[in-house]
Amino acid sequence: MITWNRDPDGGTVLLTLRGMRIGDTVTLAVLDSLEIRDPHALLAVHTNGELGAHGPTIGADAAHSHAATLALDSTTLALTRPVPLHDPAVTDLPATSWVDLPPDLAAILRPTLDDARTAVLVLLDRTEGWLAAIGPFPNHAAADTWQPADGPGRTADRLTVPLRAITIEQAQP
Repeated sequence: MITWNRDPDGGTVLLTLRGMRIGDTVTLAVLDSLEIRDPHALLAVHTNGELGAHGPTIGADAAHSHAATLALDSTTLALTRPVPLHDPAVTDLPATSWVDLPPDLAAILRPTLDDARTAVLVLLDRTEGWLAAIGPFPNHAAADTWQPADGPGRTADRLTVPLRAITIEQAQP
């Protein structure tokens, strides 16, 4: 196997595979990857206080535009909120990761019990009425092990919520 990489980021653009015994060769071009540069999720709060997430999307506008679809599909949806998704590979949470919530809403939130394969970790400061969303994670166990480096995230409540995938058309602005 031979990979052809581009400068300066080293991204793979071609991949050549060769069968050593018979000498056949095939080269594949990597045309594009689905990499979301401004990942957001749409948090969905239901009338019973259960919190779920939908996404990831490309930016807050795309997340917000998915709210109407959710409202049509649910009789218990109380409100939605687009939030930035913090990269789980980075343990420092910048101030821009935190989103304000009404304090009365922060007091009642709890994770939706769901069997979704992917998850988002929501750090919830019930006293200050703000939250930060970290993810996506491949499963609930991976989300449960993530820890922020320092700051308000260390003392916040941890809600591991299911991340429901949306279509690529819905993920774009």
